[in-house]
Amino acid sequence: MNARMHNLLVAMVAATLVSCAPSRVEPVSRAPADSASAALTPAVRQLRADLDAVFDEPKYDCAFWGVRVERANGEVLYDRLGHKQFTTASNMKLYTTAAALERLGPDFTYETRVEAIGTVDADGTLVGDLVIVGSGDPSLGAWHPDADRNSRQVLADWVAKVKAAGIRRITGDIVGDGRCFTSEFYCENWNYGDLHFWYAAGSSGLAIEENAYRVQIRPGQKVGDLAILDITPATSYIALVNDTRTVEAGGANTADSVPHNTEGNVRRFAGTIAMDREVINERGSVWNGACYAAHLFGEALAREGIEVQGRPVNIRMLDSPDRIDRVESARRTILATTISPPLSELVAVVNKISHNFFADQIVRTLGLHEQGTGDFASGAAAVRAWLTDIGAPQAEAFQMRDGSGLARVDAVQPRQTCHLLWHMRQSAQGGEAYYASLPVGGVDGTLAKRLTDPSTKGNVRAKTGYIGHVRCLSGYVTDTDGEELVFSMMCNQYVVPTGEVNDSQDAACKILAQFSANEKKVSG
Repeated sequence: MNARMHNLLVAMVAATLVSCAPSRVEPVSRAPADSASAALTPAVRQLRADLDAVFDEPKYDCAFWGVRVERANGEVLYDRLGHKQFTTASNMKLYTTAAALERLGPDFTYETRVEAIGTVDADGTLVGDLVIVGSGDPSLGAWHPDADRNSRQVLADWVAKVKAAGIRRITGDIVGDGRCFTSEFYCENWNYGDLHFWYAAGSSGLAIEENAYRVQIRPGQKVGDLAILDITPATSYIALVNDTRTVEAGGANTADSVPHNTEGNVRRFAGTIAMDREVINERGSVWNGACYAAHLFGEALAREGIEVQGRPVNIRMLDSPDRIDRVESARRTILATTISPPLSELVAVVNKISHNFFADQIVRTLGLHEQGTGDFASGAAAVRAWLTDIGAPQAEAFQMRDGSGLARVDAVQPRQTCHLLWHMRQSAQGGEAYYASLPVGGVDGTLAKRLTDPSTKGNVRAKTGYIGHVRCLSGYVTDTDGEELVFSMMCNQYVVPTGEVNDSQDAACKILAQFSANEKKVSG
């Protein structure tokens, strides 16, 4: 067989296979996600040339750009490796929050209960334990979105309810029960060096204060003195080791926590703070969220004069199986119930400020409700199943290990992200809350200081994403014709400063915002 005949047969077989391939399920109001590109009018040709000029800059010679821009009807205005897998960073939160809103509903809430086990004597003694039963609420005693919030209010409410029940002394323990989730605390794919920072706070079925603490670092009285560290919440649960020194005015301000044993409660701070620096605010992660919540509750009870003879403890760490059985089987009285804000408000915390802990709590909640297990893998499976159900292209290639995007092995395709964005724009279940949760260019969230050009300010709604050498931006923009477009821009393995990647993404958004398909408008 000569080469010409061979090539002809190959082409015929390929055409037959394509014609027999099963069709994907797509939203009825859109063309297939991989439909033909938009007609190459002069306006579209110019748009592509302008975007190419941004992404082809020599400084990106060693980087990878994955970019996709689509119209509402599914037409592709621009595509650069849109079918390839890219590390997402916090763009993964787009998937977590979308799936949660559609599967759980925007009105979904969490419930945390304080229960008394045992009997209360005439003198106000509870012969038994107090148990805090969690359901995975990320907002319990949280200090986001309002930095002035923390656990004081919820703890005060619980203490008041204990007093109202006539309890003045407790012979047993304060038990934290977060078994709605598995005992898995950190995602196994996170970098060890991140684990002491607040943005890598582990998730747990019972959590408080975002499983984190805050520290204010102030200079000492003179150069060479140890810095002054103040911790919030004020608790004995965390032991601070202070190796932070005061240096001369104008000196380096490097004070921060250092890596530590993730399973302990000792936190070491080192570095320097200059005499002319008023304060450095740092935050760190806490191990064992259920025990942390029990400990803070016990301290709140003690401040109000309620004696606890036992100890704060995670139910998984009770002395023996018999002890756990007694706690589980005993008659309980509900003393207090705390209901979270609705999911529609929680996803705004996830997306506006890119909150990792909230995202990971939500994805594990999704796993619990959809797959029956509150762990990362089940949450990821639930999101992948949802992505398949909405007809996303090549959903089987979707790679998810956590809800936040902190795992470097998370990987998606820009075309998958565009498909998701269009789906949520028309979702009756959670579309409105989803759209409202995204940062607005030049206005709020992680985009408050970006996209400030008049054509993009208030016009772009998009989710940022960042981990080392990964910068993503995906969302919505309206062009000068009043047509809404979706876009996904993912830059991996760049070596220039991240601010330069931001500028390139912002420049691309400006090009999209100023695009017009109207030839008369273009030529005029």
